Amino acid sequence: MSFWDTSAIVPLCVNEGRSHSARRLWRLFDEHYVWYETAVEIESAFARLERESKLIASASAVARKQLAKAESNWSPVETTSRSIELARNFPRQHGLRALDSLQLAAALVSCNELPKNRNFVSADSRLLKAAEAVGFTVYDIS
Repeated sequence: MSFWDTSAIVPLCVNEGRSHSARRLWRLFDEHYVWYETAVEIESAFARLERESKLIASASAVARKQLAKAESNWSPVETTSRSIELARNFPRQHGLRALDSLQLAAALVSCNELPKNRNFVSADSRLLKAAEAVGFTVYDIS
């Protein structure tokens, strides 16, 4: 079981320096979980890359095809009252921003709050530190 933060999924879709690591880990783990709203965050990342001229039109189309392929192989974790309850504590406990708090809470919900021997994949060092603190085995693709 692996939980994937947005920062780890974007390199699956867009060729960049972290893509090799992300793809290797994607193949390594059988089950992939993501927060339900992650696709919105990914589209936001694609739009930012397009505005910054780091993602041209043809590459953008390929990225969205890669995203569709990844989506067909992941299990979304919906936001629940329990995940909101968990997420509300993370800014204070771990210094996380709101969306990162919701990501971590979704990861905990995905494993019934038993993160031992569960994997958390991200490129965000602060989020990885928090995930490790709550008991996940962390993988940094950066």
